[in-house]
Amino acid sequence: MNWISRAVILIVLFFALLPLARADSANWKHLSPLLAQSAPVGEAGEFVPSNGKPVIVTFFASWCPPCTDEFGHLNSLAASEASGDVQIIGVNVFEDFGGVKNPERMKHFLERTDPQFVMVKGSAEILEAFGNIDRIPTGVVFGNSGDEVWRFVHERDAEKTHATSEDLIGALKLAKTGNFQKS
Repeated sequence: MNWISRAVILIVLFFALLPLARADSANWKHLSPLLAQSAPVGEAGEFVPSNGKPVIVTFFASWCPPCTDEFGHLNSLAASEASGDVQIIGVNVFEDFGGVKNPERMKHFLERTDPQFVMVKGSAEILEAFGNIDRIPTGVVFGNSGDEVWRFVHERDAEKTHATSEDLIGALKLAKTGNFQKS
């Protein structure tokens, strides 16, 4: 194998592993200011960052059926004592996917899902900072220390399409131990 082939392989490996390094090094204390600068979505209130308690961040779009299902689980968790002192944030991304702008779709989504947590508008900078998010729903749980402890990424044609209440409660238990797990 010549030196050019080796160089190409090293470059490809570097860029393939870069998103993993970013996702593992993500810390809530560094990410929350990005969300605090974002415009609110819906009427659930303005995002105020909190430190020292678990945080669940979910990336969604109004046209995404699994996102609708996941919001039901997030609402149940927000209303239950099992959540403890957790902050839940929805980040709206890919809303105009395919160049289709439809504000009525978001209005209907909010009426249908009645989110019991704060939501903000996402950006390319936010997607990159959270580990190059490119699939929805994607859910990330940060522990008390601010370190990421759990991540769910919806995969195309997968049987499991979204995080459930059971997944999230398990992730909140991980948040107390600080161990990382990807679902």
